[in-house]
Amino acid sequence: MPCFTRQNMGFYKPDPKAICVMALNCSDGKLALARSDASIEIWNLNHTPFMEKSFTSNLDNYSVEGLTWCSRRLFSTGHHGWLVELDLFTLTMKDKWSITGEAGTCLDSRNSQIVVGTEQGYLNIFQVTGTDTQFEKFLDKQEGRIVCVKFNPTGEFVVAGSLNAIRIWSVKTGHALHKMVLSRAEANKNTIVWCLEVLSDFTIVSGDSRGVVTFWDGKLGAQLESYHSQNSDIRAICINENEDSLYCSGINQLICNYEKVKVGSSIKWVKSVVRKIDEHDVRAMAVYHKKLYSAGTSGDLVCSYHPPKTVVKYAHIPYVQTASDGCPLILLRYSKHIEIWSFSCSRKNDSEHQTPRCPEGVDPQDKPRKLVKIQKVTKNSENINEVDSHPKLQKINDLDDSNIACVKAAFNSKNNHLIVALSNGNLVVYDLEDGDPFISQRLECFKVHLTDTVSLLEVSSCGKYLAVADAESNIVTFTYTSDGYSRHLKLPKTTIPPTALHFQKHILKVSYANNVVYEFNIKSNEWTELCTARKKPQSIQPPKKIRK
Repeated sequence: MPCFTRQNMGFYKPDPKAICVMALNCSDGKLALARSDASIEIWNLNHTPFMEKSFTSNLDNYSVEGLTWCSRRLFSTGHHGWLVELDLFTLTMKDKWSITGEAGTCLDSRNSQIVVGTEQGYLNIFQVTGTDTQFEKFLDKQEGRIVCVKFNPTGEFVVAGSLNAIRIWSVKTGHALHKMVLSRAEANKNTIVWCLEVLSDFTIVSGDSRGVVTFWDGKLGAQLESYHSQNSDIRAICINENEDSLYCSGINQLICNYEKVKVGSSIKWVKSVVRKIDEHDVRAMAVYHKKLYSAGTSGDLVCSYHPPKTVVKYAHIPYVQTASDGCPLILLRYSKHIEIWSFSCSRKNDSEHQTPRCPEGVDPQDKPRKLVKIQKVTKNSENINEVDSHPKLQKINDLDDSNIACVKAAFNSKNNHLIVALSNGNLVVYDLEDGDPFISQRLECFKVHLTDTVSLLEVSSCGKYLAVADAESNIVTFTYTSDGYSRHLKLPKTTIPPTALHFQKHILKVSYANNVVYEFNIKSNEWTELCTARKKPQSIQPPKKIRK
């Protein structure tokens, strides 16, 4: 049995950021969520949920108040007063359009149209055509802020929630058709409509600050029924695919389920299950394949379903990276800085295992200690605080003048190379041999080997092999010779995306999102006996031998 040691990283205490809004792309099984620091994450829900891509906040997109998918494209809005399109390939802001009404507070999409609600009460309609987006018009202005907005399933009407009222607009004429007034829990306290859902029969479901779930007839603008579901604000409502089950939650963390039942000739919504899954406020929910995904102030993405009664929490861990070759160094990422720590690498020596190599100045028996803290001060400057004198940290400037963002990076310690995956899908190899880095090679990967952003990058400990993967299940291996890196082969493409790559000598281990791990022999170009003996799912049928 292999020997290993376990390290307790109790010194890492990240500050989780609250999840404010979510948007579900049902056709692709992708969930987009925005956190309180304006960072955006794309989660793949088709198998075991995992974070596929992420966008960091910047000065151009410092606020995210709403998210929506339209024609497989992702849009957001916020206090900056723009409708922003996010580039899912380069992981940057692709384009932006000004909206009328100052700050954007919410948005929704249907077919090829996007509606944006604003702080001043304007509803902006945008038309998405091909690769372009154009402002079409804005609807009649209302008094006060628009808190939430939804299209009806046909896209002919827009439903907006605000203080004490819900209004319905006609997209064609731009005029308001109905105004439904909500009662107040207290005489001098406004009722805020926090969330809305619109069913295919134009039934409107609202959740408000009284803790009341109300059903409305959108055709007549009349109330059908209401239920006092919570003791405090209802911040999120979602409906399943069949529109026969509804979930609502909010500040008191209780998730209430309502089921649609037929009573005689009428339809009623009956309270079914009440569960407390989250430990803090719930701000967003979505249902995908009979599984409920909820999130809020805790920063965790929570998946729950029954039967059987199951709850899975995906914690917000920004980034953790250990050094290669067994070197006992670990890089920890926080919201505003990163740290490098050393930890104990002591282990009993025997005939099969040796003590990992420690960097200069680090005692194997030492307790974990912080070595370096790096914090970004301005756009082009960083504050480097070397808490310990060892190891020394060297800053390298102007590696490349292309100004293309880096999405992944890995060191080849055997050959003193830094391999960088750029946001355009290509790889750049920097030679660090003489202390003066320069570009030694460029590898064209996009449209040649890959079809999406590089999501995984791994270098073998011997320095001879390199593996690259993207979110579309393309995995390509390269070999290193005296002439540089050259393409070795491409592994069979599957319908399940890879989540991790790891080299063990000349064996490449690939972990897929369905919790299956496969091994590939780089030297013999074939799957190992462990894989060929295992019964494979229909989506993964690797041949015994692969041609280059």
